[in-house]
Formats: sequence, structure tokens, C-alpha cells
Amino acid sequence: MATWLAMFTIQLLVMCVAAPEHTTRQDRLPTLDEVLERYVEAVGGREALERLTTRAIVGRLVTDLPTWEPPVHESDALRILGKVPGKYLLMWESARGASREGLDGETCWKLDGAEVELDARYDPGYAWIADPQNALRMRDYFPEMRVVDTRTLGGRPVHRVDIDDHESHALYFDAETGLLARLGIFTELGDYREVDGVLVPFRMAISRKGGSSTFIFDKIEHNVAIDDAEFAPSVR
Repeated sequence: MATWLAMFTIQLLVMCVAAPEHTTRQDRLPTLDEVLERYVEAVGGREALERLTTRAIVGRLVTDLPTWEPPVHESDALRILGKVPGKYLLMWESARGASREGLDGETCWKLDGAEVELDARYDPGYAWIADPQNALRMRDYFPEMRVVDTRTLGGRPVHRVDIDDHESHALYFDAETGLLARLGIFTELGDYREVDGVLVPFRMAISRKGGSSTFIFDKIEHNVAIDDAEFAPSVR
């Protein structure tokens, strides 16, 4: 009996010593692989994502700048096309005319008036939202990712993942849901809805000096036929 009690006492002591270590493991900063894998699972899983090859988005770009002189309140028709791997086309119509920019797989271009600018500045955010497999291809869009800390942002705990030396460009993953909450500190992702088994944000709100610009997606479709010619530099 004495031997059994002694062994039981030792086991209790071991459990007590081990308890803080377990808490530390729960509170530790997750690795990048853990953040990205949880993100994949949160949006629907690898198998569901791999079934998607194209994405077509129809919506609006709402610009609200009440402090400007004169104030700006616009709602422009918006269309985004994406095709794996990495091709995208962004189009919107405003009172000033049509704007287009895209990536044909090699060249990033932008329509400026009646002229097409080749080798335009590449925006991984636009390419990311257009890609139906974006959760699987985060390292393609943001190759320098590193997990920095866990903080509270907008009242929710988030994992901050830096993508370069500018803190404002960091990605913020919701620590509870696993979803990407912000694409840079100024771009908030929200209104996640399921489309073909995958959660997609239907709203991207971009904070700007004096107001905001918000991408509102009214319809998102996957695996629609999209000709590669759609992504080529064009003044159409």
C-alpha cells in the first residue's frame, strides 16, 4: 500500500509540473505552416479548393470620400476574372470611363485611357481575390511570409503575418476562425459566404484618407469557361 501511495504521489507531482508546460504549448505562437493549413481547412479544405479552376466575380466598387472637396460618392460596375495559375483581369466602369488591369501569366498590364501600359505594377491582392485556389497558393503571392505575433484587431484576436518590411502590408488571420481577416492593415475582408463548398469574402473594404473604397461582390461563380485571350493586354 505504501509503495502504491508513493507512486500515486509521484504521478500527481509530475502532472502538476507538466500542467504549465501544456498551457504554454496552447498559448505559443503558431508556425506559418500551422496558420496556412488552418486557413485552408477554414475555407473548405484542400480537396474542395483543388476542384476550382476559374472564378468570375460581378459586383460594385463603392467609393465614399465625404471629406473631399467636392465629396466623392460613386458606385462603379465591377467585374473580376481569374484562372489558375495566377491569371486575372480586373475591370470597372465609372463616369470617367472604363479601367482595366490584369496579368496574362507573364505580363502585368493596365489600361490608361486609350493606351495600354505594359509591365505595370503588380498587385498581389487583386491576383489573390481572383484566384479560386488562393488559400493553397499563399506562398506564390506572398513569398516572404513570417508569423510575427498574436494581437487584438477590431476586437478579435488575430495572427499577424508579415510579408515584407512594412507593417501596414501584413496579413491578419483570425485566431478563432482561421480565416484571413485583413489583406494588409487597410483592407478588411468580410461577409464570407460559401460558394461551391469554399468560403469566399464578398466584401473588401479599403480605408483611405477621408473615407473608403469598398469592393462589394454580388455574384461569384466558379469553373466557368474563360478564354485565355481575356487576360491579354487589350483596349476592349
